[in-house]
Amino acid sequence: MDKNRRKGRTLPVQLKYAMFLPLTAGILSLVMIFVMAWFIQRNYSLFMGDELGVSAQVIQMVRKEQQMLEMSLFLLFCASITVMFGAALYVTRKLTGPVLALERHLALYNQGDLTREFRLRKNDEFRELEFLINHLRENLDAATSQPIQKPGA
Repeated sequence: MDKNRRKGRTLPVQLKYAMFLPLTAGILSLVMIFVMAWFIQRNYSLFMGDELGVSAQVIQMVRKEQQMLEMSLFLLFCASITVMFGAALYVTRKLTGPVLALERHLALYNQGDLTREFRLRKNDEFRELEFLINHLRENLDAATSQPIQKPGA
Protein backbone atom coordinates (compact mmCIF):
# COMPACT_ATOMS: atom_id res chain seq x y z
CA MET A 1 0.00 0.00 0.00
CA ASP A 2 2.75 2.45 0.99
CA LYS A 3 4.69 1.51 -2.14
CA ASN A 4 1.75 2.42 -4.41
CA ARG A 5 1.19 5.66 -2.55
CA ARG A 6 4.85 6.59 -2.96
CA LYS A 7 4.79 5.86 -6.72
CA GLY A 8 1.72 8.05 -7.11
CA ARG A 9 3.37 10.82 -5.15
CA THR A 10 6.58 10.85 -7.21
CA LEU A 11 4.94 11.31 -10.59
CA PRO A 12 3.51 14.79 -9.95
CA VAL A 13 6.91 16.01 -8.69
CA GLN A 14 8.56 14.96 -11.92
CA LEU A 15 5.70 16.26 -14.04
CA LYS A 16 5.70 19.57 -12.19
CA TYR A 17 9.30 20.19 -13.14
CA ALA A 18 8.92 18.60 -16.59
CA MET A 19 5.99 20.90 -17.41
CA PHE A 20 7.80 24.13 -16.54
CA LEU A 21 10.20 24.00 -19.48
CA PRO A 22 7.62 23.18 -22.21
CA LEU A 23 5.19 25.71 -20.77
CA THR A 24 7.80 28.46 -20.89
CA ALA A 25 8.95 27.46 -24.37
CA GLY A 26 5.34 27.18 -25.51
CA ILE A 27 4.46 30.69 -24.41
CA LEU A 28 7.54 32.11 -26.13
CA SER A 29 6.82 30.06 -29.26
CA LEU A 30 3.21 31.26 -29.34
CA VAL A 31 4.32 34.86 -29.18
CA MET A 32 6.80 34.28 -31.98
CA ILE A 33 4.25 32.38 -34.09
CA PHE A 34 1.59 35.07 -33.63
CA VAL A 35 4.04 37.73 -34.78
CA MET A 36 5.05 35.62 -37.79
CA ALA A 37 1.41 34.87 -38.65
CA TRP A 38 0.55 38.56 -38.39
CA PHE A 39 3.35 39.45 -40.82
CA ILE A 40 2.31 36.67 -43.20
CA GLN A 41 -1.31 37.81 -43.09
CA ARG A 42 -0.35 41.44 -43.58
CA ASN A 43 1.96 40.76 -46.53
CA TYR A 44 -0.47 38.44 -48.27
CA SER A 45 -3.33 40.87 -47.68
CA LEU A 46 -1.30 43.65 -49.32
CA PHE A 47 -0.56 41.41 -52.26
CA MET A 48 -4.16 40.23 -52.56
CA GLY A 49 -5.45 43.81 -52.27
CA ASP A 50 -3.89 44.50 -55.62
CA GLU A 51 -6.22 42.05 -57.38
CA LEU A 52 -6.55 44.16 -60.50
CA GLY A 53 -3.09 43.26 -61.72
CA VAL A 54 -3.14 39.63 -60.51
CA SER A 55 -4.86 36.74 -62.25
CA ALA A 56 -7.38 34.48 -60.49
CA GLN A 57 -5.01 31.52 -60.79
CA VAL A 58 -2.20 33.40 -59.03
CA ILE A 59 -4.60 34.50 -56.26
CA GLN A 60 -5.65 30.89 -55.70
CA MET A 61 -2.00 29.76 -55.52
CA VAL A 62 -1.15 32.54 -53.08
CA ARG A 63 -4.09 31.62 -50.81
CA LYS A 64 -2.97 27.97 -50.77
CA GLU A 65 0.57 29.06 -49.98
CA GLN A 66 -0.68 31.22 -47.12
CA GLN A 67 -2.67 28.28 -45.70
CA MET A 68 0.37 26.01 -45.97
CA LEU A 69 2.53 28.53 -44.13
CA GLU A 70 -0.01 28.90 -41.35
CA MET A 71 -0.41 25.11 -41.05
CA SER A 72 3.36 24.70 -41.02
CA LEU A 73 3.64 27.20 -38.16
CA PHE A 74 1.01 25.29 -36.18
CA LEU A 75 2.71 21.92 -36.80
CA LEU A 76 6.07 23.40 -35.88
CA PHE A 77 4.59 24.66 -32.62
CA CYS A 78 3.08 21.24 -31.79
CA ALA A 79 6.32 19.43 -32.65
CA SER A 80 8.47 21.80 -30.60
CA ILE A 81 6.22 21.45 -27.54
CA THR A 82 6.27 17.65 -27.85
CA VAL A 83 10.06 17.51 -28.18
CA MET A 84 10.51 19.98 -25.32
CA PHE A 85 8.20 17.97 -23.05
CA GLY A 86 10.04 14.73 -23.89
CA ALA A 87 13.42 16.33 -23.20
CA ALA A 88 12.21 17.84 -19.94
CA LEU A 89 10.75 14.51 -18.82
CA TYR A 90 14.04 12.77 -19.64
CA VAL A 91 16.13 15.32 -17.74
CA THR A 92 13.87 15.41 -14.70
CA ARG A 93 13.86 11.61 -14.56
CA LYS A 94 17.66 11.65 -14.39
CA LEU A 95 17.52 14.17 -11.55
CA THR A 96 14.53 12.97 -9.53
CA GLY A 97 15.32 9.24 -9.83
CA PRO A 98 18.40 9.35 -7.57
CA VAL A 99 16.66 11.64 -5.08
CA LEU A 100 13.70 9.25 -4.81
CA ALA A 101 16.02 6.23 -4.49
CA LEU A 102 17.91 8.07 -1.76
CA GLU A 103 14.65 8.84 0.03
CA ARG A 104 13.62 5.15 -0.08
CA HIS A 105 16.97 3.92 1.23
CA LEU A 106 17.17 6.50 4.00
CA ALA A 107 13.67 5.44 5.11
CA LEU A 108 14.86 1.81 5.21
CA TYR A 109 17.97 2.78 7.16
CA ASN A 110 15.83 4.81 9.54
CA GLN A 111 13.75 1.68 10.20
CA GLY A 112 16.93 -0.22 11.02
CA ASP A 113 17.18 -2.21 7.78
CA LEU A 114 20.87 -1.86 6.90
CA THR A 115 21.00 -4.99 4.73
CA ARG A 116 20.30 -3.33 1.39
CA GLU A 117 23.06 -1.70 -0.57
CA PHE A 118 22.28 1.60 -2.29
CA ARG A 119 22.47 1.34 -6.09
CA LEU A 120 21.61 3.86 -8.78
CA ARG A 121 20.99 3.24 -12.46
CA LYS A 122 24.09 3.34 -14.66
CA ASN A 123 23.24 6.63 -16.34
CA ASP A 124 21.74 8.49 -13.37
CA GLU A 125 23.16 11.74 -12.11
CA PHE A 126 24.67 12.04 -8.62
CA ARG A 127 26.62 8.77 -8.91
CA GLU A 128 28.84 9.88 -6.03
CA LEU A 129 25.84 9.43 -3.72
CA GLU A 130 26.14 5.68 -4.16
CA PHE A 131 29.56 5.55 -2.49
CA LEU A 132 28.61 8.01 0.27
CA ILE A 133 25.35 6.28 1.21
CA ASN A 134 26.92 2.82 1.20
CA HIS A 135 29.78 4.12 3.35
CA LEU A 136 27.23 5.64 5.73
CA ARG A 137 25.36 2.32 5.83
CA GLU A 138 28.56 0.46 6.72
CA ASN A 139 29.36 2.96 9.48
CA LEU A 140 25.81 2.74 10.86
CA ASP A 141 25.95 -1.05 10.75
CA ALA A 142 29.29 -1.05 12.60
CA ALA A 143 28.03 1.47 15.16
CA THR A 144 24.82 -0.45 15.89
CA SER A 145 26.58 -3.79 16.26
CA GLN A 146 28.77 -2.40 19.06
CA PRO A 147 27.28 -1.75 22.47
CA ILE A 148 26.48 1.90 23.06
CA GLN A 149 28.73 3.47 25.67
CA LYS A 150 27.64 6.45 27.66
CA PRO A 151 30.03 9.39 27.70
CA GLY A 152 32.11 9.59 30.85
CA ALA A 153 31.57 5.92 31.79
